[in-house]
Amino acid sequence: MKILSEPVWISHRGVSHKFDENSYAAFQAACDAGFSWLETDLHCTRDNHIVLSHDEELGKVSLATGNISAWTRVDLEQIRLKRGGEFLFLDDFMAEFSRQHWVFDIKPSTAEQTMVVIGRLLRKNPDLIRKIIFLFWDELVQKAFLDEFPEAVCFPREAECYRAGITAFLGMAFLGNIRKEKIYSVMPCEYGLKLLSERVVRCFHKRGAKVLGYLPVDQRQVRLCLDAGVDYILSNDLPVR
Repeated sequence: MKILSEPVWISHRGVSHKFDENSYAAFQAACDAGFSWLETDLHCTRDNHIVLSHDEELGKVSLATGNISAWTRVDLEQIRLKRGGEFLFLDDFMAEFSRQHWVFDIKPSTAEQTMVVIGRLLRKNPDLIRKIIFLFWDELVQKAFLDEFPEAVCFPREAECYRAGITAFLGMAFLGNIRKEKIYSVMPCEYGLKLLSERVVRCFHKRGAKVLGYLPVDQRQVRLCLDAGVDYILSNDLPVR
């Protein structure tokens, strides 16, 4: 299936129905499906290599135990994931999927260490920053990163997105502190309420901001995102026409 020119579809940890999420196979499947953006989660190993994994606890993604931060790259390279795949490391990911754009979710447990490594990469290759949107959970780490790389694009933090989405839904967007050129994540539905609509998205666009439809769980929610006119969709599934 081909991706529409709008919205931009972002593959959430790759297409992982048949493959381990955040694995080479999952991201290759996403590229084959037409995704031009790939989202992934970053943790740092004991020896300062960045590995792609949503969970720090190895037991959640493999048969091994312990935390990623306690293992070295060589150690992790010997582990097989639950569906038979291998851990993918950031340097390999960037080389293999250099034609795509990336969303990096900086996990808080090793955020400072991860950003030291990322900072070195960006200082060597400044143009890379144009390919990336960052998501930080640690406010202080985000601030330190933006102090050095003020041109970096970062998603607003969870509380900011929630406040902006709810106030836009209630018709009181002036209370949401919606900021120009930011990309706000809004769920299609919550507690049975349809949060996304053309009116809500217009509230963001009038303020120079953009909207990401956050993880629609079925085709009905995908249609809500499309009908509302969102700018991005973060998806666990394949893009639709």
